[in-house]
Amino acid sequence: MTKANKIEVLNIILILISLLLSLMLPFELFLFSYAVLGPLHYLTEINWLHQKNYFIQDRKYISILMVITAMITFLMLFKYLKIEAFFSSYLNSCFVLLFGVLIVSSLIFSIGLVFFKGSKKIFLVFIFAFTFGLLFLEISPFYFFIVSIFLPTIIHVYFFTLLFIILGTLKNRSVYGVTTIVFFILIPLFISYNPFLSVFDTSELVKDMFLETGFKSIIVSLNQILNNISISYFDFNSVVIIKIQTFIAFSYTYHYLNWFSKTSIIGWCSGISKPYLVSILILWLTSVILYVYSYKIGVVVLYFLSMLHVIVEFPLNVISIREVFFLRKSSH
Repeated sequence: MTKANKIEVLNIILILISLLLSLMLPFELFLFSYAVLGPLHYLTEINWLHQKNYFIQDRKYISILMVITAMITFLMLFKYLKIEAFFSSYLNSCFVLLFGVLIVSSLIFSIGLVFFKGSKKIFLVFIFAFTFGLLFLEISPFYFFIVSIFLPTIIHVYFFTLLFIILGTLKNRSVYGVTTIVFFILIPLFISYNPFLSVFDTSELVKDMFLETGFKSIIVSLNQILNNISISYFDFNSVVIIKIQTFIAFSYTYHYLNWFSKTSIIGWCSGISKPYLVSILILWLTSVILYVYSYKIGVVVLYFLSMLHVIVEFPLNVISIREVFFLRKSSH
């Protein structure tokens, strides 16, 4: 069995472990994975992307994506720190819309960074990206909100992870890779029709951490799309809420574990110097301590880093989509 095959077998096991834990502890597992595995993932992936020039033609333009991330972080601070209470409801709505425009525009701008080079072309792409974001909001507000809410969350941790699995399987042409894809696709269906679902005795501490960080908004939005029913009262014992949160916990946990399992395949740790590795570990331990001290403070302090790793990964996502759906077809 080759090294690649061993990694694929390991990932099948990690999928099953993530599923089992998410079925047993949907809320607790998510909070743990987000606070402990998440920061280490952000730090190591951003470093790896930097070593790879972020998979764009000119790395200096990545600073624009960083500025966009800073703007998104600024907008989110209004929500987390309750500063929005000092502004009118109209201005608050503008902040929400601007958040979505920035998310959509960063993706469109990333596409341009992959295909174009030169300051004039990049400037035009930048203008087009924001124009597209505004037009998208105006023409199709429903799909605009789907993209803006789920692109940095569910799409990033589930669909882009699936995309990377498919790309790896196309390269290795392994039966283990195909099995991984099948398992990964069937997991949401299994959770949806889970015959072993039971009501959990979620502690008040977990409930408070979950609610004060605003994580419930993903569940509410996903339920609105899937069932076309709004959740007026967030009941932790609701079957619908438990199933959705089980899927979210699984997706985030496996997303992180998948990254760490492929160390030897993509070599994300090979270029890390000892001083930088020590810095990463210190920052990671500090972030975990912050989450332990106050989960909300941890989310606020680490928000820029969490969003940055999503946005600067967009060029890689674009390249992966191109390789899976376009280059492979053209090569036949």
